[in-house]
Order: sequence, then structure tokens, then C-alpha cells
Amino acid sequence: MTAKNSQTETVKEAVSAATRAISGNPEMEISFGGMGSSLPNPPKTIKELNSFRGKADSLACIEKYRDKKIRINSGTEKVDALLRVMEDARVEILGSINYPGIASNLNAKFEDSCKLFQSLEEKEDHLEIALESWLRKLCLPHIESSGSDQFLEYWGTLFNAQDEKVKEGLITSLSDQEKFQETAKDFLQSLNIEDEDSDSEDHDIEDETEQEEESASQDAEDDESVESEASPEQQDEEGTEETDADAGDLDEDAIVDENQEVITNQSWLESLVGQTSNFTYKVYTRSFDEEIKAEDLCSPEEILRLRKHLDQLMGPSKSTISKLAHRLQRFLMAQQNRSWEFNKEEGMLDSARLHKIITDPLTPLSYKIEKDTEFRDTSVSILVDSSGSMRGRSMTVAAICADIISTTLERCNVKTEVLGFTTKQWKGGESRKLWMEDGKPENPGRLNDIRHIIFKSADTPWRRGQKNFGLMLREGLLKENVDGEALIWAHDRLARRQEQRKILMVISDGAPVDDSTLSTNPTNFLDLHLRQVIHSIETQSEVNLIAIGIGHDVTRYYKNAVTIHRAEELGGAMLEQLTDLFKVD
Repeated sequence: MTAKNSQTETVKEAVSAATRAISGNPEMEISFGGMGSSLPNPPKTIKELNSFRGKADSLACIEKYRDKKIRINSGTEKVDALLRVMEDARVEILGSINYPGIASNLNAKFEDSCKLFQSLEEKEDHLEIALESWLRKLCLPHIESSGSDQFLEYWGTLFNAQDEKVKEGLITSLSDQEKFQETAKDFLQSLNIEDEDSDSEDHDIEDETEQEEESASQDAEDDESVESEASPEQQDEEGTEETDADAGDLDEDAIVDENQEVITNQSWLESLVGQTSNFTYKVYTRSFDEEIKAEDLCSPEEILRLRKHLDQLMGPSKSTISKLAHRLQRFLMAQQNRSWEFNKEEGMLDSARLHKIITDPLTPLSYKIEKDTEFRDTSVSILVDSSGSMRGRSMTVAAICADIISTTLERCNVKTEVLGFTTKQWKGGESRKLWMEDGKPENPGRLNDIRHIIFKSADTPWRRGQKNFGLMLREGLLKENVDGEALIWAHDRLARRQEQRKILMVISDGAPVDDSTLSTNPTNFLDLHLRQVIHSIETQSEVNLIAIGIGHDVTRYYKNAVTIHRAEELGGAMLEQLTDLFKVD
């Protein structure tokens, strides 16, 4: 290794250690350079080092002060963008206050950002950087930032003229993310930014609605048969009112883009969903999507370390879940026991009754016939929501249950696979970058890079696959969740199996969430797609679909579902649901 490379590696190690220390998360995933990395490569000059360290400190502040469960969703794209600017500024301001040593680094990073906006000729385009500049000066008056003054010449007077209580509220709510977001919304509303956007959207929606109604009436006359076939599928029996409300947010004409590339090699389920609905689900690009084996996500050493960590965490829960698993095993084995019908005229000779021939020679030979067992060959797929909201106790118990249940079912000759779904990046990744390079076309569809993880395939023995379950605890993997596509993927894998009975169990703690997609499409875009996929599986597929919601009522999506409010209840809920499905009809 050259001296230059050695120096670079030393900088990376030092920055990584400092970032993890500030964030309070010793297992925080940090990568350098390349696509989708956390940080760029270290700079070549000392002059740029403070800005580089500022980017690392900003990453640490996000990890420490931001609750990723709290979503930004004001209803308008413009306001959402400004709220994200204010939220990014909030965590950096908190870091500067609580850790004075990183304040200069964060300020250097901010001044570099200011340089990027200097090329914009129109002062109106400086709104985002001007808002961040003003907020930093409001909360950090002792830190000088000369590069931001020019942006406040146009916007500063407007910001300072707003309600003093609201400005004071921004300062006092820095440590409360939800309260800060509400106060920020009030502040932006006082600037008439929100009202302006909302009015224009409402006007567009009204015009589009009128056009929709006219076209709908014409379509009903021209294609009555197609309408009659589609209408039953458009209704959700468990939540008609809610689904209708969601559908009202969507404009089919706006979603369908004739120039969008056609997705080839659609599965049976994908094509069915498309045929049985007037809503078209779109994906902007699949080029960056990923289906990956868990063992390919990190080194063998880290796999073993995470597995040991899971084994340590299994202590309190293992005994309880193991008892339930043994109960399921006894139940399954009882159904597979051989049983016989006696006193038959043909079949297998009943040796237990041969003594009667001696006591009564006139007694005919007795035969027995084995009863057909009603237990069918079965394959079970456990699909785990691997989003950021699952981190902590929920994901720990999900990993423990997947481990114990998969080995329990294997003992009963039931094939079991364990899958996970998340996204490769926060807020869009490479898909969003491509969309921005293409000029940000409207209603792009799903706008993030999805990642589907195979923790254990159905044909992999538990003794070989169990080492991967520890990877569920790796927080760097847990990002956002696109449930509808994950269900299609897991369903198709299961449908290709040869077993007679197929069971798909979904473990999730909420509705689909992907900020990049929801900020560029109707707010119910992912929700409606999930409902359609579930409806198609429940009504058209041979796969038995069950769901367990953790702290979230999933019964509004799934017919066969149960909701638990404590992670400790997950083991019992999984086994109860499986037992019900294995019962003889």
C-alpha cells in the first residue's frame, strides 16, 4: 500500500469512528466513493477537509436527531421540498449547539452549498438556500457565514417580517421533530407559499375531474363489457369508503404515460392486477432494482458477528417461542401420522388378528387399508418488512421467529423460505437521479431503487441458511418499503413451487412508505397498488395469504390478518396463524 493510500485509509477510519461516536450508533453503515455511498472520497487538499468532515458530521446528526418514521407530507411538492430543507438544517443546528466542536465543519459544508447556488441568475431561485441561511442565522447567531449574506438580500426581509411567535417556535422546537415540522408549516403558510401551490393544484384537479367525468361517461357507452368486468375488482370489500377516497386522489390519465417504457416479462400476478383495475401502477425504471442473497450484502466475518449478536438477543424470547414452535410441530406431526381402516376384504394383511385363525379357523383373513392423509405437501414463505421503522425490538423478534419457525417447519418436512424487502437508498437513489436528469417528468411512478433480499431459500437447509438471519439486524439495510411489488415478488417465487399447499406470511408494521415516490405521485399511489395486489392474490391465486401487523392495523388491507401491539406477541401470532391454515378443512 502506498503512502498516499495509507493516508486516505487513515482519514476514512478516523472520520468513520468520529461519525459513529457522534451518532451514538456504533454499527452505523458508512461507505466512501462510488454510487449510493454515504460520503465522497476524502479530499486531496487540507483546504477541503473541513467541508468533508462537515458532510460526515451532518450524516451523524441525521442518524442521531432524526426519527425516520416521521414523514414529510404537506400535500404540495413545493412545500415538501422546503420542509426537507428546514429539517436538514434543524439536525445540523442541533449538532452545532450540542457539539460545538463540529460547528465549524458544518458551517464549512454549508458555505460550500452556497457556492452551488451562486450560478443561479434569478433571485427567486435562491429560496431554498436563503431559507436555510435565515434559519441558521436565527438559531445560531454567533456563527458567521459570509457566503449566505447575498441570498438574504432578496428573501431576508420577507422572512424577518413574519410572526415573532412562529420564529420563536422554530427555535424552541428544534429538539422536537414533529413540533418543529408543524411550526415550519405555519411559517411557510405565512409566506403564502403553501396557499399558492394548493390553489393551483385544486384548480388543476377540478379541470381534470371534469374531463375525467366526460371521458368516463363516453367510455361507459363505448365499452360497456370492459367496464362490467373491471368494476368488481375496483372495490375493496373491507374498506369501500377508504378505497374510493384514495381513488379520488388519482388521475388515471395523468398516471399513464405513453412514452414510459413497457415492462416486459410481467408475472401472472402483475398482468392480473393491470387487467382488473382502472389504476395503472408505473415504475420509472427497474435498471437499479436488486434481488440479492443476504450473504452477498456483507463479509462472512460480519455475517458471523451479526449471527452471534442475534443469538445473544434470543435469550429472553427463545424459550417462549420455542414452546409455541414445539406445539406447532406436535400438531403437524399428528396430522402426518399413519392411520388404518380395519376389517377390509383386501389390502394389507392385518398381522395383529392372525391369532383368530387359530382360535376360530373359519374366521376369514382380516386386511387393513392405510387411510389417505389429508395433510398436504406445503411450502411457507415468510416476507419481512425490512424498512427503517422496523428497527429495534420489532426486527429482533421477527428474526428470532423466522429462525425458530423455519427450523420447526423443516423438521415437519415443510419447505420454508425467509425473504425481506426494502430500498437500496433513502429518497430515491439512482432512480431519482435519472428522473431529475430527464427533466423531472410528472407522475413518474415508483421512484426508488428497490431491494429484495433472500435470507433463506426454500430449498436451503436451515443449518446452512440460519447464519443469514442476523443480517436482519443490520440497520444500514433498513430503509423504505414498497409493499405491493414485494408481495408480487414473494408470491411469484412461491407460486413456482411444486408443493400442493402454499402459504405466504407477511410481517409489517405499516403502510407502504417511499418519500421519493409519494412526493412525485398522488399520495395514495403505493397504497392503492398494495390493495390491488392483495385483492388479486386473495381472489385469484392458490397462495394462502396471511399478515401480521406490528402496532398497525393491517386488517384494512388483508382479509386474513392479525394485529399485535407488542413485539413479544409476534411469535405466538405467527404460530397461531400457521396452525389455523394447517388445520384440515
